[in-house]
Amino acid sequence: MKFIHLVLILFTNLIFSQNFEGTLIYTNDVEISEKFSKQFGLTKEKLIDTGKFFEETFTTYKNGNYMSTPNNGKVKTIYLSSRNEIITLDKKVDLISVIKAGVDMETKLKHKQPVIKVEETNETILNIECSKVIVEWETGTYEYYYNSDYLKMDSALYSNHRYDMWSEYLKISNALPLKIVKSVGEMMTISMTLKQIKEHPVNDKVFKLPKLKISEDFVITKGNQVYYERK
Repeated sequence: MKFIHLVLILFTNLIFSQNFEGTLIYTNDVEISEKFSKQFGLTKEKLIDTGKFFEETFTTYKNGNYMSTPNNGKVKTIYLSSRNEIITLDKKVDLISVIKAGVDMETKLKHKQPVIKVEETNETILNIECSKVIVEWETGTYEYYYNSDYLKMDSALYSNHRYDMWSEYLKISNALPLKIVKSVGEMMTISMTLKQIKEHPVNDKVFKLPKLKISEDFVITKGNQVYYERK
């Protein structure tokens, strides 16, 4: 019995060790359509000046959790699988915006699943050949570029994360993305391209949240958003 127990422990550790743990650094870019730019006077330069666009994103993964921060480090977004919420924290703001990750809004509102398909590509990122998962909603399209031999991640860890169809993407890829391209209708396209991979042990403290309570001033009864306040 002790031998069988030891084998089970070793097997479990082997599976666990296949999941990426560490930080991925992405270079960001945005393209705004000429029509949208003229209509609203919005440009990439204005987004940068107002602090709404960041050149890089650092995303740290461990087990079923992740934390993303822009290169200025002033705001961080944390996802905890135990809460299944995407929580955006800004030290300057007491009101905390939270997305319920179990909800895909277009699916909920229109009772229609997005179209999901896989395509081969000629693109290489960090000398890694890529396939891509394409998710098509009526309001926009996401493209997740990946290679299942790199940045492996067990899809079961994010099985409830339907926001952005992250769970569906991982079911296909079983790997973290090398590139993400988000197209919002005919308005703009945002891309995140992997620049650097840092594999390292992650301290659970990076996912620690402040004490939170539901905001009584900002109550949303529909949709996938909720607001918290610091206690």
